[in-house]
Parts: sequence; structure tokens; C-alpha cells
Amino acid sequence: MKLSIVLPVFNEEAMLENALDRIASVLQSHDIDFEMIAVDDGSTDRTWSVIERVAATATCGEHLRGVRFSRNFGKEAAICAGLRQASGEAVVVMDADLQHPPEVIPEMVELWSNGGFSVVEGIKRNRQSESMLRRLSALFFYRVLKSGTAFDLRNSTDFKLLDRGVVDTYLQFPEYGRLFRGLTAWIGLPTAAIELDIPERAEGRSAWRVGALIDLARSTIVSFTALPLHLISWIGLLGFVVSIVLALQTLWNKLFGDSAEGFPTVILLILGMGSLILLSLGIIGEYLSELYREVKGRPLYVVRETLGAEQSSDQSKKP
Repeated sequence: MKLSIVLPVFNEEAMLENALDRIASVLQSHDIDFEMIAVDDGSTDRTWSVIERVAATATCGEHLRGVRFSRNFGKEAAICAGLRQASGEAVVVMDADLQHPPEVIPEMVELWSNGGFSVVEGIKRNRQSESMLRRLSALFFYRVLKSGTAFDLRNSTDFKLLDRGVVDTYLQFPEYGRLFRGLTAWIGLPTAAIELDIPERAEGRSAWRVGALIDLARSTIVSFTALPLHLISWIGLLGFVVSIVLALQTLWNKLFGDSAEGFPTVILLILGMGSLILLSLGIIGEYLSELYREVKGRPLYVVRETLGAEQSSDQSKKP
């Protein structure tokens, strides 16, 4: 049995070599045949140089293959590229910052090989120190996603072991906008969970910034659920009911000579309805934008160069 380890990396110069050595040490101590595939997602530091050096000189270099993007295409594209390169009967996707502990991998392999599970995923037992705003934003995001898809991804991670059948199914998905943990849940094959304590980063800084997280949340909600579009319909229905009630109230007051003078109510109604209309158009625009991106059919990523014994001649891949 061969195990593939896929590591999407972006500006991980400080942590990558240590992560590769630690992963290799854990797997070798358990006599697991493995390969490691590091996908450099357009890093601006010396991440690719680290991959080249480890492949050429380190003891784990014989197990390492590298894929380098022409620019930053995002983590989801890097995961997809790594899965395309993986040749193992099972594939583990994990971060290269050691916040996904490699020591859990043998337990994942055991559950997969003897437990009859197609997916084994790491579930957060604890959350890292985060601001209240970030916690509330994450809670809102996962609530919306669960309402629209019935999948509870609140404590899930990208640290997963996938059976070869799951990998092949995942790679058949044609869409451009992806959420790895969401699509693996959507497949619906038997899944086991392992609780993890997520440590703080030992070195470097997270590549995730507020703007990138907001864009990921927007893209994911639009790709996975039509709930915002349904909300527009319900808001429109609610506005129609309120308008009927106000019309009846105004007519009643007019008939009994108790109508209010001035236009405050009219002005507030115009402002409120105008805002709702603009909000509705904005939500529809987000879906049209996502549809436009999908229809163009551009490659999910472009490969600049590869490293390793089984290099791919493809320089780009369709989703």
C-alpha cells in the first residue's frame, strides 16, 4: 500500500523543511510506503528553493515531488493539483505549517484500511486564539452554509485522508469554485473523524488575511447554496405583506380623519425598499459573477515547473 501526502504551500520557507522531515520520520517509523507532493502556490519567498534543496540533499528527498504554479491560484487549486499528481491508494491532504500533526497519520491509515471508511478527517478539538470578530464571522459563515447544504463544517479541517475512489470522484468535478472540505462531505461516502488539538504556528505567519477569508466565504456560499437567492424571495414576500398592512392602515386613518400629515413614512419606505432592491441586485450579481467565471472555463491553475521522478508534462489543467 502506497500513501500520498499532498501539501499545498504558500510562503512556507521557514516551516517546510522541518515539516517534510517530520512527516517522513513518522511514516518511516510505521513502515508506511509513501510519497510527498509539495505544491508551491506561487510563493514569493524561497519556498521552491527549499523544495529543490530537500529533494536533492535531504534523506526524505527521494520521497518528495514538487509542483510550482506560475502565480498564486489559491489553496483549493493547489490541493487539486496535488491530488492529480498523487499515485497512492490513499491520499492525505495537510498543511505544511505543522498545525496538522503528522503523528495522527498512522491512526488515519489504520481507520481507512481496517475500518471500512473512505474518508478520515481531522476535527478541531480546540480553536486557536482568535478575535471575537473572527469567531463570530466564522460562526455566521458555517451557519449559512449548514442552512443551505445541511453539512456542518464548523470544526472540520482540510486535514483528511481520502481513498483512491474519493480522489478520482473529486477530480471529476468540473467547477472552478471549490471548497475541498465541502466537496468531500458532499460525496457522502463513509467518513470517520479524529479529534485534533491544533497547535499555534511555531514560525512564520498565516497566509490567510481578512480579505482572502471574506472572498473565500463569499465564493463558497455562492458555489454551495442558493439560500441567499431564496432569502430575496422571502424578503420580497415580506415587503409585499407589509405594504398591504400599511395601505390598509393608511386607508383606515384617511376614512376616519386621523391621517398623519407629512412624508416621514413615505421617505423611510422609499429608503428601505431602495436599499433592499440594491441588496437583492448585489446578491444576484454575485451569482451571475460566479456563473460567468464557470462559463469561461479557464484552467484552474497553470504549472510553471515540476520536480520529481514522475513529472507531469501538462502545464495547465482544466477544473
